[in-house]
Amino acid sequence: KQAYEQLLAQAAALTSLRKKAALDIEKELTEHLIPLGMPNVQFKIEFNARKEPDSTGMDRISFLFSANKNGALQNIAEVASGGEISRIMLSLKSIIAAAKALPTLIFDEIDTGVSGTIAARMADIMADIAGHGRQVISITHLPQIAAKGTAHYKVYKEDTADATVSHIRPLTTEERINELAQMMSAGTLSEAAINNAREMLGV
Repeated sequence: KQAYEQLLAQAAALTSLRKKAALDIEKELTEHLIPLGMPNVQFKIEFNARKEPDSTGMDRISFLFSANKNGALQNIAEVASGGEISRIMLSLKSIIAAAKALPTLIFDEIDTGVSGTIAARMADIMADIAGHGRQVISITHLPQIAAKGTAHYKVYKEDTADATVSHIRPLTTEERINELAQMMSAGTLSEAAINNAREMLGV
């Protein structure tokens, strides 16, 4: 009985800390998302008590979200689009990276569903994270994000007689220009795309 009472006391202390942190996360996440093309975003962390504590405490936590002005908050997994999820995940990882000394962050196609100006802003966030002594690895199909990297690797597959083999290799500056131009083109490389790629890289 004493152990159970201690468990409940520890769970209550954890809930209190979580609720305090949740207010900061809600505020910071909103501030991150507004410049990423979500001016009316609402985000709330909802707490519900479990009947009995488990190894994570007494809390059952839901993330509620709306991208629309005065829109009803709903479970993020049910209402957020692919592009919205991408921006939310990038923002959350940015907040976590600022709070904890993570040596490496890997973004696997976190730019899904975004393009243009929003992609460029996401690239700036990744560059900012990397600028604080962290390694950022981003798997991307967007030139705005690929151009921000200090190094650029190409991943490609090759069919052999027996199997399909994946390869990765670093690109030279000229290869990088062509790769970015290819990302911007609909197949045939144009002089305009090559010049645009050079401008993006500043070379």
